Amino acid sequence: MANKGSEKQLQRPLLDAFKRWLPRVGGCVVALLVIAFVGERMAVELIDPQTMQIKSVQVEGMFEQVDPQDVKRVAASFSEQGFLGVNVGQVKLAVETLPWVKHASVRRVWPDTLYISLEEQAVSARWGDSGLVSPSGELFFPEERAMFSHLPELAGPSSDGALVLSQYRQLDGMLAVHGLSIARLEQDERRAWVVILNSGVTLLLGRKESEKRLTRFIDIYPKVLKAWEQAIDEVDLRYPNGFAVRWHAVTGNENEIAKS
Repeated sequence: MANKGSEKQLQRPLLDAFKRWLPRVGGCVVALLVIAFVGERMAVELIDPQTMQIKSVQVEGMFEQVDPQDVKRVAASFSEQGFLGVNVGQVKLAVETLPWVKHASVRRVWPDTLYISLEEQAVSARWGDSGLVSPSGELFFPEERAMFSHLPELAGPSSDGALVLSQYRQLDGMLAVHGLSIARLEQDERRAWVVILNSGVTLLLGRKESEKRLTRFIDIYPKVLKAWEQAIDEVDLRYPNGFAVRWHAVTGNENEIAKS
């Protein structure tokens, strides 16, 4: 009997404490529910495009080919999403589909502005009949490229701009010793390299050892070929121990192979 009395004495303070804290806990729960409800309603209200509209689009970058107004028009097409609701990732992708845009970044500027920073494509060479090549070898195809007619032309069956551009830089650097440069470099369907010099002379380098074969041309050019350059149509360097020269038809010369 004594034990039961002791248990009742221990339980009474706990029960009293529970009764005292229950209203407080209940009040906190109600307060949290009210805050959550109000917060949700505020969030819905803020995301509503009519509550916080996009009123301004600012564009920053070095503009030579890109028209900033085109960028603003693309961004404005997302204005119905509102300032907080707009998907900046979608705006970025849309801007990057514009011709000449290499990279764009988009962010919100409180309270009603989209800020867009972009980088234009740079050009190192032309590609085929309609493309251009960036310094990193990326190919892109703008509507107009006439202003780049002074740049070398590259081409290849695999559309591998990086490979052809790298080969161009290597071979063109080698030719510079004689003041020559490459007007066109092509990797044909058989993966063979064909070079057209700024003088109009065509060099056939084949698929393998293109640098070695060009070195042979560089060695013989001042000794044998320079004096005849205006009459030469093509130099075939695919021979293991020599080269073949094809002359312009007006010279009347036949093909000949010079042995080294």
